[in-house]
Amino acid sequence: MIDSSRSATVPTPQPTLAYTALALMLGAIALITLALSLAKDLGTPAFLALTGAELLLVAGLGALFGTMQVRNTAATTPEDAAAKRLRDEATLDALEPLRGDEQR
Repeated sequence: MIDSSRSATVPTPQPTLAYTALALMLGAIALITLALSLAKDLGTPAFLALTGAELLLVAGLGALFGTMQVRNTAATTPEDAAAKRLRDEATLDALEPLRGDEQR
């Protein structure tokens, strides 16, 4: 049996303002899409305004996702990466006898 060197209590990410903004932006995009699909006599200026607003929300959503990705990637410190590498090496060393004599 392989014993994990990870701690039993792994910190869970806390909801941030970014997640709330993502949820609100997705809701706004859904409502605008619903309004565009259900409107029968929507004039050209109103149609263009709703479409422009939706495109701006989608661009903002992409920027927010990109910012969150960079923040999550940068949150890993070199010490964390080194500790993970050592754990991975120890796990691979523990699994080495299971490989057997066959070479692929």
